[in-house]
Amino acid sequence: MTATAALRHPGGHRPPEPSGVPRARPLSVVHLITRLERGGSSDCTLLQALGAARRGHRVTVASGPSREPSLLLEAARRQPRLRLVEIPTLARRPCPIDDARALVAIVRLLRAEPCDVLHTHTSKAGALGRLAAALLGRRRTVVHQPHGHLFYGYYGRLGSALVVLAERLLAPLARLQIALSWRGAEEHLGRGIGRPGGFRVVRSGIDLRPCRRARQGRDACRARLGYRADDFVVGSLGRLEAIKGAGDLLRGFLLAAARRPRLRLFLGGDGPLRASLGELARASGLRDRVTIGGAWVAPGSVLPAFDLFVLASRNEGMGRALVEAMATGLPVVASAVGGVPEVLEEGGCGLLIPPGDPEAIALAIGRLADDEALAAALARRARGRALAFGAGRMVRTLLEVYREVFSPASCWPPLRPSPRMKRG
Repeated sequence: MTATAALRHPGGHRPPEPSGVPRARPLSVVHLITRLERGGSSDCTLLQALGAARRGHRVTVASGPSREPSLLLEAARRQPRLRLVEIPTLARRPCPIDDARALVAIVRLLRAEPCDVLHTHTSKAGALGRLAAALLGRRRTVVHQPHGHLFYGYYGRLGSALVVLAERLLAPLARLQIALSWRGAEEHLGRGIGRPGGFRVVRSGIDLRPCRRARQGRDACRARLGYRADDFVVGSLGRLEAIKGAGDLLRGFLLAAARRPRLRLFLGGDGPLRASLGELARASGLRDRVTIGGAWVAPGSVLPAFDLFVLASRNEGMGRALVEAMATGLPVVASAVGGVPEVLEEGGCGLLIPPGDPEAIALAIGRLADDEALAAALARRARGRALAFGAGRMVRTLLEVYREVFSPASCWPPLRPSPRMKRG
């Protein structure tokens, strides 16, 4: 049996209530995440919390301090069934003293807070939350969601080995783990992390409504960013760092742009590679055709101006920015890493390229810039495919997982093993 065949698939819809059985009571859920800053894991967590609260469940979100808070925090503060708790010593960087204090704070929170399900997110909060639940004898109530992984691309060989070892030791402290894709679950199981049947796949959801309306403001958006009607704008959003393939994308663009004068590139974001990317663009003689945002960019403020979206990451859980671009109606090119091939249905909704390959990026950009019919066809497929990643579907699936964790004999039928791998 393959790793995927051993997984269980929760499906995307709420199962029918058995006749004569009363509806289960609302749940009390505690989310724990290191920080609620702008980014995929934070936005995903807040959408999960907001969705559950709006459906009548009692939700607490505990996190460390955030320097650049997620835009969804305002909606969270206004939701009466959702409580926000800050743990001052919970931080991303390792610090034994602060980590110990954060662990104590989490234990106190779980003692004081009625909690049917503890949902931990990302590596640091996931480690401390699982340890706290184990100290209180509540590991059977824990759901852990890594939002991707750190198994390669972030650290050297020794650092990556230590991350894998830590996750192997921590995995038994959670009842279930949530993966963003089947491949994400397989990558954990392949490294001895978790057990077959111990993963559920819940696609990261986004609010599709703003994305699907954004295309209506295309002309105004392009004028604001300084693009002409005949420019072909290649865009990407994300941190300017090696793991996100920022350098690979710029080098690939420069190769494609050398013979195509109408090509333009917009890199939305900031990070450690910002200065070196600017130098590379200047050295190429094409600096006037490259825009580097230099700060966090709201997707809705720039996506309508693009003709093509490229995700060149070398490691990616699923790619929320990719889904936002698809929902906006853009053709996409993306690295075949993590859950990205599943998002693009193995290339049916966009072009897949090998990670870390500027020449492949150049060929893909050139192909779509030169073939309007292909670009339009991929854009239509991508827009339809994005519907599978709506926030509502994510929340419904997640609540099914919560019911399974809270009570295997609850009024929701238990989830059945999937006889074969299901995608989509």
